[in-house]
Amino acid sequence: MAKDTASQEIMEILRPVLGEELAAAIIEHRKRTLKKPLTAYAARMQAREYLMTGDPVGAAEMQIFRGWQAIKCDWYLKEKAKEAGSINSSTRRTTVDAARDFLSGEDHSWDAFGFPGIRRH
Repeated sequence: MAKDTASQEIMEILRPVLGEELAAAIIEHRKRTLKKPLTAYAARMQAREYLMTGDPVGAAEMQIFRGWQAIKCDWYLKEKAKEAGSINSSTRRTTVDAARDFLSGEDHSWDAFGFPGIRRH
């Protein structure tokens, strides 16, 4: 019975921050995937970290997706910055390629976004 009470307490801590389904997913992730069940104390710590990210749902989903035992705000923000950097770097590369094509005199005006075979309307 104590186990059920502990699970309910953990759910009550995470539910307001993550919602019912994601809170249950985090509990399941820790229990089955990592074999390291959450305690109520750890759940309170995690709830604070989720809230500090400004995107608790995104942070919890990242934790599950990456197979992390826990998440800290700075880990989440660092990963989001990396993702944004890789998007920006691919945009810069595309812009450089477009400029290079323009300067070389190659006419790619017929392709949409540099993908041959996709015509602009």
